[in-house]
Amino acid sequence: MKVRYEIDLAMLSSEPADLDPMIRKLRPADRDALAQLMLDAYVGTIDYEGETLAEAIEEVDDWLRGSPMLVDSYGAVIGERMVSAVLIQALEDLPLVAYVVTDPDHKRAGLGRAVLEVALGSLRAAGYKRVVLYITKGNIASERLFAAVGARATDVDEGSQ
Repeated sequence: MKVRYEIDLAMLSSEPADLDPMIRKLRPADRDALAQLMLDAYVGTIDYEGETLAEAIEEVDDWLRGSPMLVDSYGAVIGERMVSAVLIQALEDLPLVAYVVTDPDHKRAGLGRAVLEVALGSLRAAGYKRVVLYITKGNIASERLFAAVGARATDVDEGSQ
């Protein structure tokens, strides 16, 4: 079951987030790195359903073919390796946080929050007032991350299992 959340961007600090040198905008050329990161981040979690790397590539391709907001999507890179990313896409007239993923070796280091805050600041600067996202009920790490940036539950989607 998925729970819908919203973030009121007016509640964010008016100061733009400093762009850490390891955080940069995502680009289509990041496709394979994003797919590997996505797979690595999901294995062993409540959201993992046995997906393969090929399926993760397909998921990233779907995002890229859909309505990605690349200008507001960011990744953290250490060396040449993508270790965390936030993928934003358009959902009707609102931005949707489609994914926030962090490599298991880098979890709890603040990278997911860092890329998320940069993306939220970018969306606010672009004039958006709010952002929507969905979290699987029981995904404690995501619930904590999004609560820390002001997300509030607005609805339970009983159809999303």
